[in-house]
Amino acid sequence: MSSDLRLADLPATLHLLPLVPWLLLPETVLPVTVTDPHDHDVLAAALAAGGYVGVVQACGEEEGGSPSGYYSVGCLARIHEEGRSADGLQVRLEGLVRFRVREELPPEAGVPRAAVEYGEFAADLAGGGPDPEGWKLEVFKDRIVEFGRRQFGSAGVLETMSPRQVVLFMAQTAPFSPAERQALLEARGFQDLIDTLAQLLSLNYLTTTPDTSPPSQVN
Repeated sequence: MSSDLRLADLPATLHLLPLVPWLLLPETVLPVTVTDPHDHDVLAAALAAGGYVGVVQACGEEEGGSPSGYYSVGCLARIHEEGRSADGLQVRLEGLVRFRVREELPPEAGVPRAAVEYGEFAADLAGGGPDPEGWKLEVFKDRIVEFGRRQFGSAGVLETMSPRQVVLFMAQTAPFSPAERQALLEARGFQDLIDTLAQLLSLNYLTTTPDTSPPSQVN
């Protein structure tokens, strides 16, 4: 998805889009219908500046609902305009690479901005790498599909996804708290993402934690 990009190609300053209630991760694409005027202004400014936006989570609210600050790690998104409907502006946000906020800058016409750096997350540009060898991703998928069937009668599109896609989809869309979503975003790698997601699903929804650990080896 992002193999054609280099760190040197990425913008050092980003307009910030606080996204609620979803999470954007590298390797994912999130369709969004923008109805909030402020979010519309953020996307308009980002499109005018090259089509990239920094998707972040707010870590507090001021009176009136405006964010009082942002978590320090977000995800760079490429904006793809899909058009307008009666509901609002339709875009796809393509997650490329995570970044760390180095400094929040003065807003530009009310649009939040930040100076960012990507170095510690350079591996994201390689597409996340292969699945961890020996990990029981099929077992993880089976548990999620079973849960969906039990709760809703069907697991829907999850049944047709690969185990890796299921992990990313659940991390992206499950209704976790902002702090829990941030823990997923800041996972050190795909293996850590699986562990964190399994623990959060167990705490919030499942009766037991899906066993995704590699099988023990006997010499």
